[in-house]
Order: sequence, then structure tokens, then C-alpha cells
Amino acid sequence: MRLLILAAFASRLLAQQLPAFEVASVKALPAGSLITVVGGRPSGSRLTLEAMSLSDLVSWAYNIKPWQVAGGPPWGGAKGDPTILDSGTRRFDIAAKAEGEAARSPEEFRAMMQSLLADRFHLVLHRQTREIRVYALVVDKGGLKLHESAAGGKSVMRMNGGGHITGTGATITQLVDWFSNSNGVDRPIVDQTGLKGRYDFTLEWTAPKAGVAPDLSAPDIFTAMPAQLGLRLRSQTAPVEILVIDSAAMPGEN
Repeated sequence: MRLLILAAFASRLLAQQLPAFEVASVKALPAGSLITVVGGRPSGSRLTLEAMSLSDLVSWAYNIKPWQVAGGPPWGGAKGDPTILDSGTRRFDIAAKAEGEAARSPEEFRAMMQSLLADRFHLVLHRQTREIRVYALVVDKGGLKLHESAAGGKSVMRMNGGGHITGTGATITQLVDWFSNSNGVDRPIVDQTGLKGRYDFTLEWTAPKAGVAPDLSAPDIFTAMPAQLGLRLRSQTAPVEILVIDSAAMPGEN
């Protein structure tokens, strides 16, 4: 208990030291709401986040993957597998504005979100390194099959139906970020390719769908990766930094 009180005090102290939004609205969506959009839109001095769970907000504010958030209250979304949200998870719309009209960088917005989480959600967390099961994404022994994009083009990623991804001017980091349990990858992916360029590619595979028999004519993700991209998912364990939510409270209406 003493440690938790000290952590809460440190969290409030951190919030006082971080830059803060001039004004921010936090709205809890009704439990069981139909969700069509989840994500954020920084624009100038304003930030809009829609239908995000506490786990999503922590992931966004600290610029980490959702699976790197653990613990927290039952409504927070970070369970044993944070990529799966149950019906008890609450989501929030946040509309915030920084002081003045000057455009703010993503890093500045993230620092302000850390302050908001400490102030409005009374968030207390700590960092921890855990050895967990992952898939390491590596270049296959058959060689890379990605095509480098033309310089100066736009970066676009599209997913169609969970088993079809098209990338134009996309990075390997962007590709990795699109995988989860919902499209056939049952653990986090760690990029170990060393590839820093931008690439054009199409990846098609059989993704699981609830109540639908799998299409046996299409390859699974572990076959499709080396055949279509020249990349491979290798099972291993790796030390990963996790943010553990010690405590948080539902924010008051404003």
C-alpha cells in the first residue's frame, strides 16, 4: 500500500512537470456503444482521440504497442492479452487543445496526454521488463521479395477483410503494426529485419473469421510471408519493456 501511495504521489508530481493542454474534454462512451472509428487526429494545436480504451490511450501517450500495456482496472482494456477487448471495456472520446495556435509535434501531444492521464484518470503505472513469447520478423533464407518505392511518394497502408494488406511507400514498422489476433497472429511481432526503406507490396493470406470455415485454398500467414514478401515469422522469446497500470479511475464528466 505504501508503495502504491508513493507511486501515486510521483504520478501527480510528473503531471505537474509535463506540459499540459490548455483545455481538454474527456467523454466516456456508454457501455456497449457501437464503435466504427478508433484512433487519433492531431491537427495544428488540437488533438482528437475517438473511442479509445484506457489501454489505447496509454499506448498512444507513451508511443508503445498496445500489447506492451498490462494490468489496470477491469474497464481499462488491458487484460492478459491487451489486443482483445471484452464487453466490459469502456472507451473515451477526447478533444483537447494546446495553448496558442501554433502547431504541435506528435511528441509534444504525447507528453500532454501523459499529463492528462495522470490528472484526469489518476493513472499510476510503472515500467517492467518481461521475457515474453514473440514472433521475430526476419528476412527469409530465400531472399527479400519486397520492391523499394519510388522516392517522394505517399505512404499508404490498406487492409481489406483482414487477410489482404496493400502497402505503398510503407515501412516494415507499419506492416508489423497491422498484425494482431484478429488477423491470425497470436503473439506480438518484433521487427528484426534491419530494413529501413519504404516498400510497395501486397500480402494475401487466410485470416480467421468467427463462424466462417477457413479458405483452405489460401496460405496461412506463416506460408504467405516468405512466399510473397521474402520475410519470415520466427518463434522465440525476447525481453520486452511493459508499462504496468497499477491503478486508474474513471474520469469525471466535463
